[in-house]
Amino acid sequence: MKWTIACWSLITQTFKFKSFPVRFFSRTWQRIMTNVGKCAVCGTYASLKCIACKKVYYCGKEHQKIHWKKGHKSDCKCYEIASNELLGRHLRATRDIKCGEIIMQELPLIYGPKVASAPLCLGCHSKLPIPDNNYYKCRKCAWPLCGPDCESREDHIDECELMSSRNFTAKIDYIPSKQEMGKKESAYCVILPLRCLLLKHKSPEAFKKLLNLEDHLQERIDTPLYKVLKANLVTFIKIILGMNEWSEEDILRVAAILDTNAFEVRQPAKERKVRAVYPMAAMFSHNCISNARPAFNELMQIVCIAKTEIAKGDVISISYTQPLKSTLMRRLHLAQAKCFDCVCNRCKDPTELGIFAGAILCSRCKVGKIISTNPLDNSAVWQCQLCPHKLSAKQINLGNAALQEELNSLNKSSPRFLEEFLLRYRDTLHEKNTHVLQVKYALIQLYGNISGFYLHEMNDAAIKRKIELCLELLEVADVIDAGWSIFRGNILMDLQEASVMQAKNEYLNGLLTREAVQEKLAEAMQLLNEAMNIMKVNSDVESLSFERIQRLAKELDVDI
Repeated sequence: MKWTIACWSLITQTFKFKSFPVRFFSRTWQRIMTNVGKCAVCGTYASLKCIACKKVYYCGKEHQKIHWKKGHKSDCKCYEIASNELLGRHLRATRDIKCGEIIMQELPLIYGPKVASAPLCLGCHSKLPIPDNNYYKCRKCAWPLCGPDCESREDHIDECELMSSRNFTAKIDYIPSKQEMGKKESAYCVILPLRCLLLKHKSPEAFKKLLNLEDHLQERIDTPLYKVLKANLVTFIKIILGMNEWSEEDILRVAAILDTNAFEVRQPAKERKVRAVYPMAAMFSHNCISNARPAFNELMQIVCIAKTEIAKGDVISISYTQPLKSTLMRRLHLAQAKCFDCVCNRCKDPTELGIFAGAILCSRCKVGKIISTNPLDNSAVWQCQLCPHKLSAKQINLGNAALQEELNSLNKSSPRFLEEFLLRYRDTLHEKNTHVLQVKYALIQLYGNISGFYLHEMNDAAIKRKIELCLELLEVADVIDAGWSIFRGNILMDLQEASVMQAKNEYLNGLLTREAVQEKLAEAMQLLNEAMNIMKVNSDVESLSFERIQRLAKELDVDI
C-alpha cells in the first residue's frame, strides 16, 4: 500500500498536480480490490476473470486452461435457471451480455422426423432423392433410407431391431404424383416418440432429462391431434410393437413433451428438416420482442445468440412466432401450439408498438384504423380509433384466414402477382398490415433473385422499388425484431445488393461522379458487414450469403 502511494505521489509530481488526491485514490483502490478474488486452481489472489461467466478468477492463463479442462467448460455460463408464476422455469442473465454474443451451445438430446414429414432417411435424416422406381428400403424394417450405409446408423439401429422383431414393415412408397404435390407422410409421427421411449434403457440419464421438461398434456389431451395420436401412436407402441410396460398416458406425455419443447431444425445444405430436443435451450421463455435467437450449426448444435444487449438480471427470451404476424395471429398460435397466453409488451399494446400489424382501415370513415379493444382477450370487440364502427373478433379472424389463403395461393414466379395483391387491397389494408408486410418481404426476396428479375436484368424502377421496400421493412424490423435478427439480416443483405446495383447504373449513366459512387459503395459495405455479422452463426445462411456476394461481384464488373 505504501509503495502504491509512493508511485501515485511520483505521478502527481510528474504531471504537476497541486495536491495528492487521497480520496480519489482511496475510492479507486477500493474498486480495484473488489475485482480481486482467489485463483480457482492455486488459491492465490488474482484479478484475471473468466471472460465468459465473469464469476471465476485466475492468477494467469495457464491456470485458466487447467481449470477449463477440469470442468469449468461445462459450468461456464452467463445465465441461470430461475422461476416465477408467470413464466415458470426460465433463463436469466447473470451478467451483462453483449449483442452478438453466444449465450449457449447445446447438442440435441434426441431428434427425428416431424409429425408429418416428406419422405426422409431414418439413418442420416436427409430428404430422400427422387428414385428411378422406388426408395431404397431397410432390409429389416422396410423404412425408406438413402442406401445400405444408413441401415447401420446409430439413430436407426434400436428402432429397426424392435420393429423387425415384431415383423413390422413400413409401407411408404415413391408415388410421383404425391411427391409433386408436396404431400407429407403421417406415418413418421411414431418415430421420434418411439426413440424417446427407447431412451429409458439406452440412456437413463437422458430419459430423466427428457421427463423433466414441461408437457402441458392436460391442455392437449382433448385436442383433435391427440385424439388421432391416441388411435395411431398408442396403438403402434402398445399393440404393434408390444411395449405394454408403457401406459397410454406415458406415451401421450412423451408426445406432449416433444410438442412443447422441440425445435424445428432446418439444414438446407443437407436437405434436412427434423425436430430436436435441447433440454437447456427449452428453458428459454418466449417474448414477441425477444432479446435472443436460436440458430443451428452443421453439427446440429443449437447456438443461441444475443440479438440485443441483455442486462444482468434480465429474462433471456426467444420468439416462438413469426414477427410479421399480428397479435391475434401470434396469440392464437401460441395458445394452440405451446399452451400459454403471451402478455408481452407488444401483445398488450393495441397498436403493436405503433406498427398496427393487425389493424385494418375503417370502411366507414375511411381514415381510422380498426384495432382490438383488448388485445389480451382474443374474443374482444374491434373498433375504429376515430368512429363508432365495430367488428367482432370472429369477423377479423375470418378475414385474416381468407387473406392468408389468398396469399398462399398466389403465383410467386413473378413479383407482378404480389404487387397486384397490394394494389387490390390498398383501400382495406394499410401499409404495415400483417398481410401487406408479408407480401413486401416476399417481394424483396423475388426482386434480384429469380429469372427475369436478377439484379442485372432489373430496370431502374424495379431496383428503386426494391430499395423502397427494404427501407420500409427495415423500419418495421427495428421495432418488432430489432438487433441481430435473421429478419433484419436478410433485409440488410437485399438492401446492400440493390444499393450497389443502383450506384453502378447511375455511375455508368453519368449521374454519379467517381467520388459519389465510392461513397455509396462504402455505405453498402457497412450494410453488408452488419448482415454478415448477423448471419455468421447460421452456417447455411452464411454460405448462401457468400454465394450472393460472389454473384453480385460478377455483376459489378466495372472499373470505379
